[in-house]
Amino acid sequence: MLLDLHTHTQPLSYDSFLPPDELIERSKQAGLDGIVLSEHDAAWSPDAVKELSKRHNFLVLPGMEINTEEGHMLVYGMHKYVFGMHRVHELAGHVDNVNGLMIQAHPYRRQHPWNWESEKEWIHSLERSEANNALNFVRGLEVLNGRGKLNENQFSKILADHIGMPGTAGTDSHMTDDIGKCVTYFEKDITNEEDLIEALRNGLYWPIDMTKGDVTPDTRYWDVPSDLRQIFEDLNNRPKHLEKSIEQQELLRIQAASTSVELIKSLKKEADTTG
Repeated sequence: MLLDLHTHTQPLSYDSFLPPDELIERSKQAGLDGIVLSEHDAAWSPDAVKELSKRHNFLVLPGMEINTEEGHMLVYGMHKYVFGMHRVHELAGHVDNVNGLMIQAHPYRRQHPWNWESEKEWIHSLERSEANNALNFVRGLEVLNGRGKLNENQFSKILADHIGMPGTAGTDSHMTDDIGKCVTYFEKDITNEEDLIEALRNGLYWPIDMTKGDVTPDTRYWDVPSDLRQIFEDLNNRPKHLEKSIEQQELLRIQAASTSVELIKSLKKEADTTG
């Protein structure tokens, strides 16, 4: 099942140019099975979302994107903004009270290297990102963002792998050109908000670049891997990042930085050649 977990519509998201009906119909045309309306610091009422879903015969679920001091959080399970949720620990408390769940949106923002070709800056950026308090409360990272650049999504994927967290994908749609670029595949069918939260908490899912190259050059994310179950088993069995020694953490940062710089250089070389 293919879901877009990160979209924005008028009028609840001030910066969106998309009416909800247009977003839904174009998402259907793109081959999606459903979307989440994750408005900025606001939420559609469950009844309004159900009416949209029924009218279009298409799965539409409510969500929010909350702006916190530690970055933007995609929230599933809450239906209203509460004062103080800009502090991530307070937001997490409210989410826990409704048995909801959080994913960190576009984690590259405010964190990625200033110089993408500097291993030293990659190491510092990873170290800084690992110290983000939000990682203590989220269940995953949005590793493919439809509005992110190739190197920005690369940073998110490296960070998620580095700390041992699963990744999701969302278009972050604000206009028609954004729709359908990337989705999250779920092994089990999602029929309601509770199904989505359960699947993000305990299920099997995978971020997919529907453009096959515009969102990420990594071909692993162009389709559903045949060994998805094994990938999640390995992820669950891995020692958590903070359980590793300081020396192990430093070595992993160096390895991740070296790999990423080589990829960034190859992308730049390819762009120069084709350009």
